[in-house]
Amino acid sequence: MTIAAAALPTTGFAFAPWVDRALSKEARVVCELIDAASGFSGSVTVGEPKRSAREALAAVYERARVENWDGEGSASVEPSTYPYANQFLGLLPSSIPVPEIAADTDGEILFEWDLGPRRVFTVSVGRDGTLTFAALLGHRKIHGAEHLGETLPVVMSDCLEDLIASSGFRSRA
Repeated sequence: MTIAAAALPTTGFAFAPWVDRALSKEARVVCELIDAASGFSGSVTVGEPKRSAREALAAVYERARVENWDGEGSASVEPSTYPYANQFLGLLPSSIPVPEIAADTDGEILFEWDLGPRRVFTVSVGRDGTLTFAALLGHRKIHGAEHLGETLPVVMSDCLEDLIASSGFRSRA
């Protein structure tokens, strides 16, 4: 079954992880409960791609959290970058392909979907939650920056819709 463009949600899972801004003891408990619920897929089949992506993200962060992690002078990934990257990953719809995840030489974490010639979308997550993105969708080029919030920015959701629709990707759902 092909993914219809209108079917892509902008919030991903019902419970999306976010950067903890809780102040009270009770608010922290609620955040912990929501975080635990968001980690449960309810199904090995449905949850496997997201679990694999989270493991890849953790491995990328662990490797790149020191200066010169690649032996070529690359900046380390700041500890504040990881929760934002994890939040971004949680906001992605489970119906899309899992992106490649890597560390950039400037200390940001990259998510990339390369679905064929002229079908590429890349998002770079910065230490302050800034999402810098670029898409090549056929002959259209789209780029910009958005701040990560509680939902996937609309422009990014639109890019993913176009990328998926034009690539012939078939959803597992």
